[in-house]
Amino acid sequence: MKKIFFYSVLLVFFIACSDENTSTDEKTATTTISGNISNLSFGTSIYLDFVSPTEIITKDTAIIEVDGSFNFDYEIEELGYYRLRINNQSYINLVLDKGEKPTITADGANLMTTYNVDGSPESQKLRDFNMAYQANARTQDSLGRIYQQNPNNQDALIQIQVAALTSISTMNNHFVSLINENPASLVSLAAVQMLDANEHGELHKKVNEALNKKYPNSPYTKNFNQQYEKIAKLAPGAEAPEITLNNLEGKPVSLSSLRGKVVLVDFWASWCRPCRIENPNVVAAYKKFNKEGFEVFSVSLDGMQQQPNPKQDWINAINADNLIWKNHVSDLKGWQSSIVPIYDVTGIPFAVLLDRDGKIIGKNLRGEELHQKLAEIFANS
Repeated sequence: MKKIFFYSVLLVFFIACSDENTSTDEKTATTTISGNISNLSFGTSIYLDFVSPTEIITKDTAIIEVDGSFNFDYEIEELGYYRLRINNQSYINLVLDKGEKPTITADGANLMTTYNVDGSPESQKLRDFNMAYQANARTQDSLGRIYQQNPNNQDALIQIQVAALTSISTMNNHFVSLINENPASLVSLAAVQMLDANEHGELHKKVNEALNKKYPNSPYTKNFNQQYEKIAKLAPGAEAPEITLNNLEGKPVSLSSLRGKVVLVDFWASWCRPCRIENPNVVAAYKKFNKEGFEVFSVSLDGMQQQPNPKQDWINAINADNLIWKNHVSDLKGWQSSIVPIYDVTGIPFAVLLDRDGKIIGKNLRGEELHQKLAEIFANS
């Protein structure tokens, strides 16, 4: 289930690691990265890391001088993500290109929110990206604390939800602006991976195409290509991947058997409270549009480790929620279901709407939005 108050960062670039690989690269004699960090003791070591798609490699070490100045001698050899680090809890993220010699200033007591970068335009844009992310994170943390203090206050809960979504929207709008300004940049790559591909599929496509054109051999481009392939196969207009799972009677049923119908592929589970809350809306849509050619293909993710009898839980929930359609399937493996990676299911409820040819025409349509979409489809058929 998706949680509104806690925003998870998925990119390794934004996660501090406790293990580093130290490079044996020889230092050059030329200072390439310099600056001043106040409030650090003389002799403090700081590190320059290179962040590849798969690992973080320490490239150089510098010492803080008496006046707070520092100099790295490592010469930037390739475009990439870098990290200037005091330790794994205090660091700044950079995007550096070959030949750049940035100057960095910061307060060592609060490195992440006080630093500035001159001589590296992309690093400065990445700073703006980080500030937008951190502002939202602080808001979400604050709202989470308020909720914990008022868990039974429904009026407060509504206000908290509105504030949380508004904060996320503000952050996302900033990311969208960064991407549209220059889609072929590593800042845009970082930004687009923070946006829901279901809502921003076109931006994912835009960044992928731009990076392939400008940096076709970059490991970051190749890594994102792999991610984008998953997105593209569920993009509007794509044919929905086949699903064949057993029904309640243990007989295999295929999604493709419903060709000719408008189909809602609905991922849910008996243990998922938001799914159960949404079920009456799906039932209402089925009753309203079934005679016009609407079907529901329910894929249950029952089978969690803590479920002693997942099949019975599944059956009980179907009966309790009056899920009257016949196409209920599951392999009863929970998140280990073979279908989860195929549809890139990261949270439930999750639904995909298909046209009569089995092509995707909508995702995560809920409540009145689902009814409006179905009314539009059948009004034009």
